[in-house]
Amino acid sequence: MMVRALIRRFVPLSLRQDIRQLWRTHLDDWRGLRFTRVRGEILSPSPIRLVQPIRQTSLYQNKLTNLRRAAALLDGQLIAPGAHWSFWHAIGRPDACNGFVVGRNLVGGRLVEQTGGGLCQMASLVYHLALLAGLGIRERHAHSVDIYREEERFTPLGADATVVWGFKDLRLTNSHAFPVVLRARVVVDGEFGGELCGEFHAQGMLVGRSVEFVREAFAPGQVRVHTLTGGVVLDVTEYRQMPGILAAQPAFV
Repeated sequence: MMVRALIRRFVPLSLRQDIRQLWRTHLDDWRGLRFTRVRGEILSPSPIRLVQPIRQTSLYQNKLTNLRRAAALLDGQLIAPGAHWSFWHAIGRPDACNGFVVGRNLVGGRLVEQTGGGLCQMASLVYHLALLAGLGIRERHAHSVDIYREEERFTPLGADATVVWGFKDLRLTNSHAFPVVLRARVVVDGEFGGELCGEFHAQGMLVGRSVEFVREAFAPGQVRVHTLTGGVVLDVTEYRQMPGILAAQPAFV
């Protein structure tokens, strides 16, 4: 623990992230794990579709920039049958050289400024879509803290997926016998704000699953969310609830 604390104190976060990402890549190669980065033009008449509002909060324009860049990188990506897909392998390093700007991220229960901030909404959209489309979830990390009031949510509690370069990824597997294609875009209306839109298209019959997120309070200020499809529990996530943190902390310039 002391060594880890010293590393965190003296080694910049960006360097620690790059080292960790190199280590993860090495482990993936050792395990023979490969991730797809090909594009396809499949269109289906009834895709699996989700639309999320992009809330107008501090650094809103920066978040739009980051989500637009992520959408451009993800739009049209094809996942072949049995193939694996990784959010970070698809996006690349979330830095200025890759077209990302400073946004806000939730770190240790506090909102901080980081390049690429806001990408968790894109990861959450893809995760929720994957659940609906019946894709396999190989890796997903939830936020440990729930900071939203009900009217502030852009996705149901339990449908979130946090991503941290080098440390936390969203990884999927296409368990269908046909390829699927991810489509993503940002739509902005000056009067009503922005929306994040995502779809999964397929050559075969892609039937949307019914997914439920059932909450269970198990301690003061803590909630457990059961993710179910067809009555079967797929995952259980626990959150510490801190509603109102968005208003309690100073807005960024």
